[in-house]
Amino acid sequence: MTTIHLIGSEGFIGRALQREVSEDVLHCWSHSQSDPDHHFDLLDPTSWDRLLEHRPSHVILLSWPGLPNYSELFHVTRNLPASVNLIERLVSAGVIKIVVAGTCYEYGMQNGPLREDAFTDPLNYYAIAKDTLRRVVALRCSSTGVQWCWLRVFYPYGVGQNQSSLLPSLQRAIDEGQPLFAMSSGRQLRDFVSVEDVAKQLLFLTTAQSAIGIYNGGSGHPRSVLEVVEELVSSNNSSIRLDRGAYPDRSDEPLAFWAQMNKFKALQPHQ
Repeated sequence: MTTIHLIGSEGFIGRALQREVSEDVLHCWSHSQSDPDHHFDLLDPTSWDRLLEHRPSHVILLSWPGLPNYSELFHVTRNLPASVNLIERLVSAGVIKIVVAGTCYEYGMQNGPLREDAFTDPLNYYAIAKDTLRRVVALRCSSTGVQWCWLRVFYPYGVGQNQSSLLPSLQRAIDEGQPLFAMSSGRQLRDFVSVEDVAKQLLFLTTAQSAIGIYNGGSGHPRSVLEVVEELVSSNNSSIRLDRGAYPDRSDEPLAFWAQMNKFKALQPHQ
């Protein structure tokens, strides 16, 4: 049994982690916590004291304010330095293992199945900040003997997803009986992964002694946006029409990319 301190427990992935944890003890920290003993605000270092008083041995860091505004400069000017400061405070407090959620956007405009050792070339401020933080975590932890993992999360979906995201928006349009749903071309290939699977991956990396370094957090199976959308329409027996091309495809994403999951699977030879 491992005692894990989860920073950013009330977000999309954080709530899934709380649902998925079983054998381990989870201490939840969030700016949303009404309990002052578990309040944590990444942007307010004075709120970190109670966490650090626990001298946490195993930490999962999810907290990252301001999403999903990926193109805002504050990711670099505000969130990045706060996160670097927190990593340093955790290392100084004697942490044994740190697991951080990264993003598939670190890969930039590369197409196809992406391996963890591929070069990174992020194109929005969010991804630039995350990619920089990863480098800091790798260097600082390696030089101090702290174990670290970085999970590059692809396209999670499920309970608690941001309501402005594609699938919740479509579900809402179906529920409201709207005749038409505006979307992009739908031709993009993406790695859609259930948020429960992402939570399981984070928990596994936190407790697996052999897990060190960068891992992809995806399903490993590319699916077109159109296929996923049509599947949701069909499962609802809806007659809503899809207005493909109403929105332009994103300019900071490649047409087709997904996670190559061999490295993560190698940690689990029994599966």
